[in-house]
Amino acid sequence: MVDTSHLSEKAQKDLIFVERAIKGDQSAYAFLMERYRESIYFTMLKMVNNSDDADDLTIEAFGKAFRKLHQYTPNYAFSTWLFKIASNNAIDFLRNKKKNTALSLDTKMENDEG
Repeated sequence: MVDTSHLSEKAQKDLIFVERAIKGDQSAYAFLMERYRESIYFTMLKMVNNSDDADDLTIEAFGKAFRKLHQYTPNYAFSTWLFKIASNNAIDFLRNKKKNTALSLDTKMENDEG
């Protein structure tokens, strides 16, 4: 058994729900999502400054986390792990958005010759 004495009371409760979710308990997934959805959303909103993108990134973060839930280990709180997944996802989104930003045909462009 893993020592979880370093985890806060809240993190220990999360771990119980993570273990239940891994076993297929849908209410455990719902509990975790409800507990962190708003915090993840506002973190995403701060990062991308767009509410629609923040909504999408929040859903993606939970999807990724729940698909990889079996990889979570209680070395850190579940919330730390979840926020890391969410923030990495947002960073990837911003990189791709920057890379894929197209130039408008209406934008006036000049070079050394005018």
